[in-house]
Amino acid sequence: MTEEEWNKTKFRCVCSIALAYEHMITYTSEDGRLGFCDHTPKNKNGDFRKGYRHYRIDNKVYKTKEEFLEALKDFSYKVIPIR
Repeated sequence: MTEEEWNKTKFRCVCSIALAYEHMITYTSEDGRLGFCDHTPKNKNGDFRKGYRHYRIDNKVYKTKEEFLEALKDFSYKVIPIR
C-alpha cells in the first residue's frame, strides 16, 4: 500500500478517553486492519502539550511515521485465514 492509498482510506472513531494526564482517541479502518491513535498529554495545570500519534497494522503498533510508512509498503488487503 502506498502513502497515497493510506490517505484515501476511510477511518471511524472507535474509542475516546479523557484522563487526568492525557486525552486519547482511536480510529480504525472499515475492515479493522489499519488504525491510529492520537494522544494529547496534559500538564498538571490542565494545559495541553504537543500531541503524538501511534499507527497500527493488524496487531503491530508503530510509534513513528517513518517506521509505519516502511511497513505499509509491504501491506496489502489480502485475506487473513482464521485459525
